[in-house]
Amino acid sequence: RAHPRRAKAAMIDFLDKSLRVVERALEWLIAFLVIALVVIVASQFVDRHFITLPMAAPDAYARILLVWLTFVGFALAVKNGLNIRVDLIDAHLPKAVQRVLEYVFDVMMLVLTGIIGINGWRLVEIGHDQERLGTGMSEAWPSAALFVTCILLALFLLLRIVLRAAGRPLPRHLQVEAD
Repeated sequence: RAHPRRAKAAMIDFLDKSLRVVERALEWLIAFLVIALVVIVASQFVDRHFITLPMAAPDAYARILLVWLTFVGFALAVKNGLNIRVDLIDAHLPKAVQRVLEYVFDVMMLVLTGIIGINGWRLVEIGHDQERLGTGMSEAWPSAALFVTCILLALFLLLRIVLRAAGRPLPRHLQVEAD
């Protein structure tokens, strides 16, 4: 009887550790996207004021990078429990009711993520044949950020649901105290 519990705990630990690796990769992706965004925006400044650069539509590239940054950042925020949520009433409820509401919130968010992901894939398919002016890229690139984020959100939300069901603490970033 203790053996299935250990196997279940080992599976949860493996899932948690695997998603931590994904989280680290996403943090590196965010760092790369920020650097690329800074380079593109700086190149626009150089192009306008000093020398002409060969990039045709840097603002279009910057928009795509910003979309990816927004969606990937949101997925990481949800993974770490930092997503924005109005909790005026929640804070005054008993702890047991708060835990149930958090679980229900995660399940509802998972369902909504699935619906958005399915429709996001349709946007990728539609945008695949449409060229983004001046870039040579298709309109599927910004839509792909939505779809990829839905996959990440589903994984992160499943982790949160499994951890809650197992009575384990959620991974959270340390909150910075105001001085």
